[in-house]
Amino acid sequence: AEKPNVYHIILDEYTDNEILMKEFNYDNEKFLKFLNKNGFYVPNKSFSTWESTLDELSLILNMDYPQDKTEWAYESLNNNKVMSVFSDQGYSIIEINSMSRWENFSNVDTKLCYIGGFHSEFFDQVFGKSIIRYFLEQHHNDTRRDVIRCAFNELSEIASQSNGPKYVFSHIMIPHPPFLFGPNGENIKPAHREISGLQSWENPQGYINQLIYATNQVSIVVKNIVENDPTAVIILQGDTGTLTGTDTFLTTMKDVYQAHSILYAVRIPDVNNLESVMPVNTYRIIFNNYFNMNYEYLEQRIYADQNDVWVDITEKLREYRFD
Repeated sequence: AEKPNVYHIILDEYTDNEILMKEFNYDNEKFLKFLNKNGFYVPNKSFSTWESTLDELSLILNMDYPQDKTEWAYESLNNNKVMSVFSDQGYSIIEINSMSRWENFSNVDTKLCYIGGFHSEFFDQVFGKSIIRYFLEQHHNDTRRDVIRCAFNELSEIASQSNGPKYVFSHIMIPHPPFLFGPNGENIKPAHREISGLQSWENPQGYINQLIYATNQVSIVVKNIVENDPTAVIILQGDTGTLTGTDTFLTTMKDVYQAHSILYAVRIPDVNNLESVMPVNTYRIIFNNYFNMNYEYLEQRIYADQNDVWVDITEKLREYRFD
């Protein structure tokens, strides 16, 4: 059979509908029905394994849990198994920049939306208390908006391009703070942010406004992919849950539950047995069904950082009821 094009879209800190309804008083059911209508399978509840983007991307793109958490570093992400397999299968690998500094993938053929600019922790410290800080923040805000808009635009157009097979990986830093967009995509000036690129997490309406914008844009992307590339495999997910509205030290099980609750939706045509679908198994399922590989499907494991020790909280999180 002809190899399908694969699109993986990660919306940073996009949480699931349970958290949106109970914590933010926002119902995302319309979007979930749209996904179902377009062939997506959306589990009732999905969790990230880790609380950080770097760790979760490493897990997803290496299809496995690390033997030693301390060894799970940038190199394992940049030289990940998933992109290596697609490269061996003759896929063209396209990566859309997210402004995340660790994404320097070794197997990428085409890089899109790499807009000029620099970010340095050293310069942040040097200029952090000077008038230059204001101009750096304005520049960083504008650049971040440009990258996000570019990413959605490229994803909307890429499905109409006939070259293939292709693997498209796009990690977009939204609805993650800083909150730079209103619900209709209008520019918003953050009420407060640090030069590092984050802002106060105490702005639930800012999070929802940015989530609405992201949802509208990714809906356009999905519609265009399905219409132009009907056999496409699409993975749409949050990397982690949102910390907006929590104690960012995650001192309670409620905060931990929210930090791990993610949107996770997969469209894998002609594959009906998806009981094992979860982030760590995403590519195991795809490779087994389309490349005749023989990966075992792993059990869900979820970890929390407790005093710099990673503790397995899988059963606790499954049993917990979010109030």
